[in-house]
Amino acid sequence: MSVLSVRMNSAEYGALQKFAKANNVSMNKALKDAFFEMLEDQYDIEAFDKAYAEYLKEPVAFTLEEVNKHLGK
Repeated sequence: MSVLSVRMNSAEYGALQKFAKANNVSMNKALKDAFFEMLEDQYDIEAFDKAYAEYLKEPVAFTLEEVNKHLGK
């Protein structure tokens, strides 16, 4: 397992400490969870941008009812 050191000022440290305590997690877990949430958000944004670019090439959309009918629901 690797270890990472993060420098922050006292206000940042205090905010992290308060957040971790309020959520009943360690400061390490709070930082780790926040990082991976940010990473997931970035992945979602990139996937959306790619899908939207494809949609703009051939802008065809279907209603929920049309999709359900196609799926036999």
